[in-house]
Amino acid sequence: MKKNRQNWQSETRAKSIKYTGETREMFGLSFFGSNLSQLLNDLTRRLGEKEQNIWITTVNPEFIMEMKKDHAFADIINKSDIKVIDGIGLIWAYNVLKYQKGLRRWWQAFKVGGEILGGKRRQEVISGSDLMAEICKKNSESKVYFLGGWGDRAKRTADYFMSINEKLETRFSPGEPEVDNEKVKSEINKFEPDYLFVAYGMKRQEEWIRVNLDKLKVGVVMGVGRSFDYYSGKLKRAPIWIRKMGLEWLYSLFKEPKRWKRQLVLPKFIWMVLTEVA
Repeated sequence: MKKNRQNWQSETRAKSIKYTGETREMFGLSFFGSNLSQLLNDLTRRLGEKEQNIWITTVNPEFIMEMKKDHAFADIINKSDIKVIDGIGLIWAYNVLKYQKGLRRWWQAFKVGGEILGGKRRQEVISGSDLMAEICKKNSESKVYFLGGWGDRAKRTADYFMSINEKLETRFSPGEPEVDNEKVKSEINKFEPDYLFVAYGMKRQEEWIRVNLDKLKVGVVMGVGRSFDYYSGKLKRAPIWIRKMGLEWLYSLFKEPKRWKRQLVLPKFIWMVLTEVA
């Protein structure tokens, strides 16, 4: 094992979390290992017990590669309460990393990759977009705050979920730089939401949550990346059959070619899984 790799894992070893279901260990982190329905049940139970500030991070291969080069970001992810697998690439990696480096791992990589392209294993992924939607649809009478997004996307996302769940109570704000952060926190604490969804984009949203979490009167907080883009109607999400194949990233790249530089992390992630001990 390479020295820098070993240090990265030891420094980001996740704290012990008592999940109701199974866990999946990889990249020095302990992931929630059950399905979306089980996670929703766990969140409902923990909110009922009035546990303070449940912090969910939705981790995908881009997160893992950023953690590898930025130990401060790795420490932020490590401190979150629940880490969910948001990306079929991590499901692929989990199954491939069961094997030692060499031909068996490469063979498993092709085997599992073929299964994924065939539409299998999709149910093992809990995407932030899907989790946010299920919370807003099924948790009647919940109070939800939408923070971030471009322009009016937080408002449009709130309007969308209120249109399909009339008992949902919502507030929203574009956040900084349009609205001062102290004012945002004051509004959140006055509302005291059950759920706070932060759409500042990967890394910035996690950094914001880490700094502000102890000052917030919220039940559950989660960074949701570009999820507001989908539910505000600003960006069409990939068809279900593409999502089942784990190719939503490719669809997004087709729709927004300017994102090509961000997608360069995927071949690096694949190579890391195939060649390094994780």
